Amino acid sequence: MDLEDALSVFEYLRDTNAEPGDWRTITPPKLTAEGQAKLAALGGALADFDEASQPWIVLATLLLDKTRVAARIASSSSVSDQAQGIAIWQFMNFVRAQPKGQGLPIQRLSDRMRRLLRLRDDRDLRQLPAAALGIDAVRLMTIHGSKGLEFPAVHIAGVNKDSIPGALRSSKCPPPEGMIAGGRGSAEAIVREAHNEEQECLFYVAMSRAKTRLSFYGATSTSNGRARPLSPFLDRIGPVQRRTVTPTTVMPCAPDEALITVDFSGTPRFSSDAVALYESCSRRFLYTHLLQVGGRRRTSSFMQMHEAIREVYRALVVEGNAHTGDWQELLSQAFEARGLHEHGYVDDYREMAATMLQYFLTSRDGAYIEEPATLYIEIDGNEIEVTPDDVFVKAGSRHIRRVRTGHAPSRDIKDVGLLHSPWRLKLSSQMPSWNWFTWLTPKPKRSNSPIKN
Repeated sequence: MDLEDALSVFEYLRDTNAEPGDWRTITPPKLTAEGQAKLAALGGALADFDEASQPWIVLATLLLDKTRVAARIASSSSVSDQAQGIAIWQFMNFVRAQPKGQGLPIQRLSDRMRRLLRLRDDRDLRQLPAAALGIDAVRLMTIHGSKGLEFPAVHIAGVNKDSIPGALRSSKCPPPEGMIAGGRGSAEAIVREAHNEEQECLFYVAMSRAKTRLSFYGATSTSNGRARPLSPFLDRIGPVQRRTVTPTTVMPCAPDEALITVDFSGTPRFSSDAVALYESCSRRFLYTHLLQVGGRRRTSSFMQMHEAIREVYRALVVEGNAHTGDWQELLSQAFEARGLHEHGYVDDYREMAATMLQYFLTSRDGAYIEEPATLYIEIDGNEIEVTPDDVFVKAGSRHIRRVRTGHAPSRDIKDVGLLHSPWRLKLSSQMPSWNWFTWLTPKPKRSNSPIKN
């Protein structure tokens, strides 16, 4: 099913407030004949399952009984198809060993996958079946993942001074002086020596995987033309045959980089937050703002506390100059609405929230509060809009703020609304003043950094 048909299905389900599973019996009016056939085929394939079905049973039935996917891969001699078969085999083994727990099986599986990706604990999932060891293909792996394996030919890429030996990462908790038995010199020198030895061992592991042929690859210059030296380890393995190679193969476009044509009715308009999301993750932008099927995040109690703070300061902004000062009651209501009033650490959460809100109120002392107005700018026929979180006049200057909770990141803040030049020019023409990006922190240690127009 193409993207246009998928969007038609999503829009119809959203407009009709359909119940889960209703997509199997609907016929959206904008759906093409090909889309209807594919939607019916999908409904037939999933007809015997519901939300309580075990993922392994669903996948095994689809692969073996209801489709020819497994049969096609098993009978194919294509390396690409065989690689797909290996990936399916690995994933099916992972799905089959599903631990017990509360919640729907598919939700538990999704949570488990997220944890593995977050912790990078997926090494056991990379094991190959014995039947796949003879496939005439290149196996990509890390040096750590190659331990215990051997191959007729091994190609080691990125053999440069800045990659192997890798740079020493300073420890957040270095050992005290004199604590390391047998070490000579300062604790920093001992740690550095141990790091260098570990890098040498890692390089030896990489080389010793080869049975008959070993090739190294290293760039001699960076993208801006500066020299990039090779790894000093190469000079310690004896004479090697060196030659300069200029790559000529053009890699195909990655699926994530393929252009998707989107037709809009009227002038496309996106908020500054949406544009910022596109810059950081275009795929999430597609699902959230174009297809409007963004998944719901699992919110922790800590995240709910931040949501409660945002609800309160937004209510204070709406009150404007008529603010009564009863923000504590607003905070209590926000906590109760999210169930935080019964949390075991409610006192700690309440203290952090109160500190951030007091900081917000203190920054507005003696100010005349104005209602935030949405600003628009047109770029290449598209409109981008931004609504400041807070606007007030203080000491003769108008302050326009985006407000965030938590600790400010060390990296530059990506905010299309207040940091990009077109917006700063727009604000200069309408509100000549300073622009501020305010972070509400549990214990603010420094004042805001102004961005002058």
